[in-house]
Amino acid sequence: MRFFPRLSNRIAVPALFLCGGLFVTMMPVIGRAQSSAAKVDPKFFGFDIPAGPVKLGEGRRVTTADADGRSVVAKLYAEVGESRIALLPNGELVARSPADAPDTERPFKAATKEELAERLTTGPFAKFKMKIGRHYVFVYNTSDEFAVVTSRVLDTMVPGMVRYFQDQKMVVKNPDVPLVAIMFRTPAEFQKYQRMPAGVVAYYTPISNQIVMYEESPLYRVKRDLAIQESISTIAHEGAHQILHNIGVQQRLSRWPMWLSEGIAEYFAPTSVGKQLNWKGAGQVNDLRMLELELYLKGRDAKADGQLVDHTVVAAKLTSTGYATAWSLTHFLAKTKKAEFHKYVREVAQLGPFEGNVNAVPPGLIPDNAVRFKHFFGDNSAELEERLVEHLKKLPYNDPFAEQPHFVSLITSGHEKKPKRDANVFHTDAMAEKWAQETVGKWPEADRVSAQVAIEKFPNRAAAETYARRWLQGKAN
Repeated sequence: MRFFPRLSNRIAVPALFLCGGLFVTMMPVIGRAQSSAAKVDPKFFGFDIPAGPVKLGEGRRVTTADADGRSVVAKLYAEVGESRIALLPNGELVARSPADAPDTERPFKAATKEELAERLTTGPFAKFKMKIGRHYVFVYNTSDEFAVVTSRVLDTMVPGMVRYFQDQKMVVKNPDVPLVAIMFRTPAEFQKYQRMPAGVVAYYTPISNQIVMYEESPLYRVKRDLAIQESISTIAHEGAHQILHNIGVQQRLSRWPMWLSEGIAEYFAPTSVGKQLNWKGAGQVNDLRMLELELYLKGRDAKADGQLVDHTVVAAKLTSTGYATAWSLTHFLAKTKKAEFHKYVREVAQLGPFEGNVNAVPPGLIPDNAVRFKHFFGDNSAELEERLVEHLKKLPYNDPFAEQPHFVSLITSGHEKKPKRDANVFHTDAMAEKWAQETVGKWPEADRVSAQVAIEKFPNRAAAETYARRWLQGKAN
């Protein structure tokens, strides 16, 4: 049984898939020299303009029309060849020709939260409720409970993330424009707004600068509290992307290495479990990701070979487990190699708009990502992975589904009076079976031939662990 959907499909989409399990990355560069970095074709982001030399806007302003045809003063975000990318007062990025976005000396004025809320709720979301937070405008037709928890988590994250990067001596700022979160009640409404692959429950797009999400996942109809908890963790992940793009850490339209982009979003995403859902803060243990790593950690009885680190660093796409390993690598480096990690982040943060390498080689790898990684963290991946596993095993971990059914995998082999035994506890029967197969596969041939496997189900984790412990001691049948 699976108690929450795999998160590998979490994506943000301007016109192509971004910010999730189907997103490609770039190679970090030193300094601000854009000419030294690989360039991303604007069409990758959904801009129907030719590629060309990129120049930053450097504070210039332009006049242009917004989506309603009103004349507004926008910031010139960047120039791409003969085209211009403008930042509208509502935070949206749009492509314009120079004739449609001429320079102006008039000042740029961001839309207020009240102005954004009014435009959204008198336009496409006329029947939705509206909530104005400290940093966000929340537009929703979800339950009030879901909206309250979401607003509490996201509004708390903004000052928390700003403080975190200030502590790392990075230049950060409060968002230039109000942040927007759109919350749908059902997946059908969510899909009608913008078509997404099955399983996506939330996304952030750096073009509109909005988070979009829905409440009632399939799990919602089975176990409502668990569904909300899992959804809020996903929303916090997308909120981290949105905040990083708005406080000056990650430039919008820049492409970070996948492992760092998703790992650092997971680093900021942990939310508490239980009835009072809150943001736990930067660098706290991500219980949902530790749950994903359960099988991997319990199977680590052999010396690390470094493949987990190597594969994570060069991956152009991440599976659900890939998100977990990206989080684990980020957490490990941020906690145990703090100086090197934050120096690396400061370097990657220099990437500007349209800088990056989005060209993966089969079977979906970006080898250049390993070059800068090894520059900062060394080339002994096996040793790094060994220390990573030790780090994870020491983390305090609260199983978010401790009160749900758990499965004990029991293996016996050898003489009936003195059999060889092993046992382990998992939150799914599939994990229990997989661990048993892998464990038996490592035993000597004589033990493998006579090995017998049984999977027992228990009402919760505590009962499963008690039984496994007694069974290993020969006190339970």
